[in-house]
Formats: sequence, C-alpha cells, structure tokens
Amino acid sequence: MKTKEEEIENIFKEIGFDSNWINSKKGRKGLLNDLKLLYKQEETKDFKIIYEENENEKEIKVHKLILIIRSELFKGMFLSVNDSSNQVHDYSGKSFETLNQLIYFFYHDEFNERKEINSKIIKEFEDVKDYFQLNQNSIIDLISFPKIK
Repeated sequence: MKTKEEEIENIFKEIGFDSNWINSKKGRKGLLNDLKLLYKQEETKDFKIIYEENENEKEIKVHKLILIIRSELFKGMFLSVNDSSNQVHDYSGKSFETLNQLIYFFYHDEFNERKEINSKIIKEFEDVKDYFQLNQNSIIDLISFPKIK
C-alpha cells in the first residue's frame, strides 16, 4: 500500500513533473528554494526600505511577509499600525551593505558571496539582531554566523 506522499508524488509525475522537481519541493529544502526564487522577483516586492546617506537615497525592495516572518520590529510595525505605506526610512545606523546582506539573509539563510563581507559588516551584525528584533530562528542562524555562500 502506498503512502499519501507516494500517491501525491505519482499524481505530479502523471501530469508531467519530473522527480528532480518533486524532490526540490520537499521539506525545508523546497521552501528555501522557493524563497530564493521569490528574492529575485522584483515585480512582486511590495515594500521598500529607504536608506539615506549624504542626501542620497537608496532603496531595498522586499516582501512585507518576509519582514514580518523574520523581524519582530517589522511584524509589530505592520500589524499594530493602521498604515498602508509601502516604504519605511531606515534609522538603524547600519550601512547600506549590512542592510542589503540582512535582507538577502532573510530569503537565503546565508550571506551573498558576491558582496564583500568585511569587518565593518560583521561588527554591525553583532547588534543588528537587537535593533531589528529578529525572531528566534533568525537569531540562532545569525549567532551561528551564516555561512558565506
């Protein structure tokens, strides 16, 4: 007798999905793969973090849901305030590079190797968990210092 999972897998195979696709969608690996794809989907990002430095503005686009899941600060901001704004100005005092790495980390559970990880960013990550009130899973991941991709 087949398990429920085997039955579902057979249905996917019957409608044309291959085993590699099916295996990529199982468990945490599947969710992480989906989050990595979501990170690349600029058109679906519904929120901006505005970073100001020397009268220049830079923005980081992100999904509100990702911020809610990963940061108690943003969760409280979105759920307790009746504000339909789709952007916030960053007042954390962290560098733009650190904020970019943090958002990348929220989607990937690792840092982006294409961006330079320097001592300034590492030092800023020591207290970023407190400022952004990262949830317990994010804190554990940051404390064990994320692997550099």
